[in-house]
Amino acid sequence: MILSNQPYMEIKMATKKTKAASAAPAAVTAAPEAPTTTTMEPVQLTIADLQLLARIVDLASRRGAFQAGELSQVGDAYNKLSGFLAYVESTQKKEEEAKAAAPATAETPAA
Repeated sequence: MILSNQPYMEIKMATKKTKAASAAPAAVTAAPEAPTTTTMEPVQLTIADLQLLARIVDLASRRGAFQAGELSQVGDAYNKLSGFLAYVESTQKKEEEAKAAAPATAETPAA
């Protein structure tokens, strides 16, 4: 299953860190500290990344990395991931076929 390495979805993550005001006495209070904010850049998750995750889960299960009680949960997650990858692959094939058919119909002269 070879799919393009284009990002299929983008997951945005941002975090905020704010410093609380210090509880210093009013007589000794320095200039108030401004709250600090840290944001993260959006993370892009590609189809190739998801394919790699599916291969890692498959390999780990073959090597016995999961306990018996965990196998059903791992299997469910693996099946969902595999189903999503199959859906994306079929969608990409349909798009490629549509693109291939579009120039052929555009080149045909009208009678």
